[in-house]
Amino acid sequence: MKPFAFWDSKRRFTALCICMAIVVSFVLLRLIWLQVVNAAKYKEMTKYQLTLDYKRGTPRGRIMDRDGEELAVSIMTGSLYADPEKMVDSEGRIKEHGARDVRRLCANLLAPLLKRDPEKLYKDFCGGGNYLWLKRYMDPKEVAQIQKIIDDNDLPGLHFEQESKRYYTKKRAAAQVIGYVGTDDKGLAGIEHVYDDLLKGKKTLYSCLKDANGKRLVGLLFNEPAQDLQRQQEQLPTIYLTLDSKIQYVLEDAMDDAMKRTKAQGAAAIIMDPYTGEILGMVSRPTFDPNNFGKYSPDSWKNRAVSLVYEPGSVFKPIVGCMGLTEGIITPDTLIQDNGHIKIADRTIYNWDGEGLGTVPFSTVIKFSINTGMVQLGMQLGAEKLTSYAKKFGFGSPTGIELPGDENGILYNPKNMYEPDIATMAIGQGIGVTPLQELRAICAIANGGELLQPYIVKKIVAADGTVIKEGKKTVVRNVITEQVARQMREMMEMVVSDGGGKTASIKGYRIAGKTGTAEKRAENGVGYAAGQYIASFVGFVPADKPRYAMIVMLDTPKGAFYGSQVSAPIFRDTLQQILVAKGIQPVYSKGLPSFEELNTVSQKADNKPKQLPVLQRMPDGKIKLPDFKGLDMRNTIDLLEPYKLRLKPYGSGHAWQQKPPPGSEVLENTTVEVWFN
Repeated sequence: MKPFAFWDSKRRFTALCICMAIVVSFVLLRLIWLQVVNAAKYKEMTKYQLTLDYKRGTPRGRIMDRDGEELAVSIMTGSLYADPEKMVDSEGRIKEHGARDVRRLCANLLAPLLKRDPEKLYKDFCGGGNYLWLKRYMDPKEVAQIQKIIDDNDLPGLHFEQESKRYYTKKRAAAQVIGYVGTDDKGLAGIEHVYDDLLKGKKTLYSCLKDANGKRLVGLLFNEPAQDLQRQQEQLPTIYLTLDSKIQYVLEDAMDDAMKRTKAQGAAAIIMDPYTGEILGMVSRPTFDPNNFGKYSPDSWKNRAVSLVYEPGSVFKPIVGCMGLTEGIITPDTLIQDNGHIKIADRTIYNWDGEGLGTVPFSTVIKFSINTGMVQLGMQLGAEKLTSYAKKFGFGSPTGIELPGDENGILYNPKNMYEPDIATMAIGQGIGVTPLQELRAICAIANGGELLQPYIVKKIVAADGTVIKEGKKTVVRNVITEQVARQMREMMEMVVSDGGGKTASIKGYRIAGKTGTAEKRAENGVGYAAGQYIASFVGFVPADKPRYAMIVMLDTPKGAFYGSQVSAPIFRDTLQQILVAKGIQPVYSKGLPSFEELNTVSQKADNKPKQLPVLQRMPDGKIKLPDFKGLDMRNTIDLLEPYKLRLKPYGSGHAWQQKPPPGSEVLENTTVEVWFN
């Protein structure tokens, strides 16, 4: 029996060895399967369970004015976060401050600067985790204040992380044009919105440790080569606008003053090159600071220059006049009977003053904005031609400018118009336009008949200097002949020199323009709002060879409301500063006082002798600046020009501040900034 027992135990041992070999082989195969074949899969699973991926944007591309002056840039700024688990009193420091624990001390010290409730902040610190955002995108001043508190009190668990923040260097200037970005770095308005895909940087991917609750832990874990490349600041394109910062500054200042004086609900102003379609300045009121856009009413974000649809009133009359000249219905000398009022069907239309001038040439109709004469012309043109020409001049469709909110305006179907509709359209009522549409149409008169597509992006340049896009003059169509344009320019010049637009005149310069005062539509769309008007002025200078075309529109000014009273003076004061700043000389000097005469008048006004300041040429060739205080702009220019110094004026009136200050020594071709009031 024993031999058999031996063999049985041997077989059992062999079977056990085979079983063990099978098990070991299975385990080895399984390990190979997990650690070799599926290694990448399980590595990713582990990474997913232990890490948290988050993205951070790199700085956006810059926005500049036409001369390369920065309007919007991205800066690196500090964002404050806390690691509550590190807020421990390891060295017994908090007893000095009478606090129960470090978290309480941190909450009490930081709450005033963060504008947070100390108790709520303390509860956040006690909520667990080790990564808690406290405030993002802080100003450098805030960062310095908080860092000082951290250092002075030796507070643990508080850190700053550098993030990209959009900064608008001119603050409120051209706010509606440039736009703004949200906290996710997405362009929400203006150029920032239209060119968001081009301006925004690529997202940088970061991976960090997370706890069991999914909360972020301090520190980065995976730094792969591709991510290292992404962390480098992207070389993004730069957008150059057609805006001129100097012109924009003057325009902003003028509209701020106008809003204070007239108490208007809103306003818009545009300056455009009538030969190219470039927008040199654009202002909308009310306005806002895009650095803190959330603190302002959404109504202030609206760009009224391109999106406000209103009835233009008499500034539309030159357009209707061009229709009549083109059709041969009238000439500047055609006689028109003006009785002060005219009845069309069941509607009686009056002149603005209710008076009639009798028999006058059509040029006088434009000169004094006679409603009865324009109604007669409108009735001869008829609904079809009025509407057709209006469309040719660009009304009823967007202008095509690279800005959001470019409205169509309103043109009625001529088949649905009855006689009073025709009559009112001829005087600029019953038609809806935007300020940019009106200015664009007037520019066709200024430049000889070309309807241009306005543009505000001068060029887009890649990081390597390649021009990706370049704005250029685009002629949509020719709407009138050069002869018709010249005839209307001459009539519009008479408006300013001898007619209803005298308040827009600038001595020494030939100005062409037209005033406009239109009743404002009621908010419910039925009829007109009692006592509410749109006051406007549109024109160009010089009248014979225009350099600048400008429109000023005030929505519901209080008190005086005629365009000649409130809008024309803004046109005059603004362009006077720009013409001087740009060195555009007067075409004639008749009626202008000489430099000596100005000095004499000033002395008489003060009733005491007064000497003009003198610039001194120093031995090293530099020029020593005097104190310009009390001088007007013409005095200042006459003093600077012989020494080849340039004036950069701000405001109007008499000098009260200058840069460089009096006594400074400067080189030739230096720009001297002078503030007038």
